Amino acid sequence: MRPRDGLPRPQHGTLGHACWLLPLAAAAAIVAADLSGYSKAEVERIWLPFTGWLMAGAALIPASGRRTWLTVQAAVALAVNHLLLTTW
Repeated sequence: MRPRDGLPRPQHGTLGHACWLLPLAAAAAIVAADLSGYSKAEVERIWLPFTGWLMAGAALIPASGRRTWLTVQAAVALAVNHLLLTTW
């Protein structure tokens, strides 16, 4: 894998290419479930099987960019917590 813009790019025919397939498939399944309305009331239980594959994708982030992505994740979580009013 060659680093480009901080993230490794998968190359066809290598293990790096296969490693990106599960996290991308999990993200696609979550987006499809959300857009179809299938996960309207049971969001946590429907998305739970896919979260393991999304977390496995975090291992593909280069060591130099992990701190930055962790900071971005914390900032988004705080913004959602403070700006959106949830009823639960």
